[in-house]
Amino acid sequence: MDKAYVASVMEDVANLLELTGGNPFEVRAYQNGARAVGALEGDIEDLVHAGKLDTVPGLGKTLIARVTELVTTGHMELHEKLLSEVPAGLREMLRIPGLGPKRIRQIYESLHIATLDDLRAACESGQIAALPGFGAKSQEKILNGIAFVAEHSSKFRFDVAEGSAEAVAQALRALPQVVRISIAGSIRRHKEIVKDADVVVSVAVDADRMPIMDTLVSLPEVASVTGKGETKASVILRSGMALDLRVVSDEEYPFALHHFTGSKEHNVALRGRAHAEGIKINEYGIFRGDELIPCKDEVEIYRALGMAYVEPELREERGEIEAARAGELPTLVTEADIRGILHVHSTWSDGKVSIREMAEATLALGKSYLGICDHSKYAAYAGGLNAEAVARQHDEIDQLNQEFSGRLRILKGTECDILKDGSLDYEADTLATFDFVIASIHSQFQLPPEEQTHRLIRAIENPYCSILGHPTGRILLEREGYGPDLEAVIDRAGELGVAIELNGDPHRFDLDWRLHRYATERGVRIPITPDAHSPTGLENMRYGVGIARKGWLTPKDVLNTMPVDDVLAFFHEQRKRRGVA
Repeated sequence: MDKAYVASVMEDVANLLELTGGNPFEVRAYQNGARAVGALEGDIEDLVHAGKLDTVPGLGKTLIARVTELVTTGHMELHEKLLSEVPAGLREMLRIPGLGPKRIRQIYESLHIATLDDLRAACESGQIAALPGFGAKSQEKILNGIAFVAEHSSKFRFDVAEGSAEAVAQALRALPQVVRISIAGSIRRHKEIVKDADVVVSVAVDADRMPIMDTLVSLPEVASVTGKGETKASVILRSGMALDLRVVSDEEYPFALHHFTGSKEHNVALRGRAHAEGIKINEYGIFRGDELIPCKDEVEIYRALGMAYVEPELREERGEIEAARAGELPTLVTEADIRGILHVHSTWSDGKVSIREMAEATLALGKSYLGICDHSKYAAYAGGLNAEAVARQHDEIDQLNQEFSGRLRILKGTECDILKDGSLDYEADTLATFDFVIASIHSQFQLPPEEQTHRLIRAIENPYCSILGHPTGRILLEREGYGPDLEAVIDRAGELGVAIELNGDPHRFDLDWRLHRYATERGVRIPITPDAHSPTGLENMRYGVGIARKGWLTPKDVLNTMPVDDVLAFFHEQRKRRGVA
């Protein structure tokens, strides 16, 4: 069991307690506990079995007992009790952006509304606007939120889906009957949003199939079984995600893995190409007439079709088949290509650990530079720094750079708020003290799209702006972005030489991968960043690289594949061409 799942259960308990009018101190304890567990370093199962949960700040005796119960049994009695007491419709309402447990409880107690359909009807009839503290604007937001929930129901963020599927794959991988195993589907293709999971397993003999199926349905990660046979089993995981397991012969494995990786559009286009050459391809093999063309892996499948191997991330029918036939597929960026990490936070603002601790974690990953980007003064909610605090932080960085000399270079950066009019949150004399500036929007999300576009363009026109941060502001499955004309923003960034961030936080994945090629074709460099607030957050680099590969990014497209001196030269050249260096 991973810490993300434990944290999500604790957060759910906090919400359910609040929905039922629970003790505010107990609610806050579970909220704090969820954050503490989410920020843990290491494996939570190891901590539980070693009896070391009492070393985790924010966990008292009661929460330690609850976490231990969950990790060791797969269940938390309090959570299940609350789930049985709270109507399912109220739990669904928690997914509506901006509608928290207190307001849901108010609606329920005032109007006895317990389903999304009834809530929608109450909005449409004006009943919600008439409630104390709501009004027409809140009612409209709730209606929009209901539509958002409906559109994204039964969908999961990549990290949640991958974690759930990997727990299953890891358990099956240990079985002696398994010859080869892989997670397939949209997880393998690194889609940012996943509907369900597919796992493909191969066996040497048919008799090995059922022990694998029996193991799957008995796993603690499985909440219910919806189907079980000799070649396919279907289950619902504790996360709520559906998972299909396919068990095939090892000879069939490459074809099954390819087929169930998808995408459907890629497979259909590939079959059309093959058919034109008298070849049939399906999950059982590639056939010329009745003759099977043997392939030991996917590389040989593509070779048999007269094309280069197409990486799973690219299989979306966006020109990859034509590029593979012409030998023009890109050499995609890898984690090993990344030399440094930009955009991390420390305890100077809303980070969880010190700059030193983030530096040591970066060194442990084998990287040679680290860009500290704490928040600017407007972000008071996140402990944003005023000009005096910036100067003190820079003194600390200077001292640490002396200590880490020859091993790691710490860069002086900031995540500087873009204000409503597009100006940046520091004066020019303060901006000039940073090695680089990431400019990001954290407020005024409701401005019209044309105003947001103007706002972003004015921000990147500031001569000290080095990188535009998370350019749409979206939070996947929670909040739509603020809707700027991104192509216009990218065009202007290309003219100015401003980079645009690919924020690797799986809540964001922003810039969207569908716009990566548009950006690089206009000369825009794209740093892959973790937006990390703790050493654990550096894991986001792995997620970001997966999305970068999906966007066809090569090492030369990614800013932080460059050595530190070249990155600093890039930032200096940006300012020089704009007359401030």
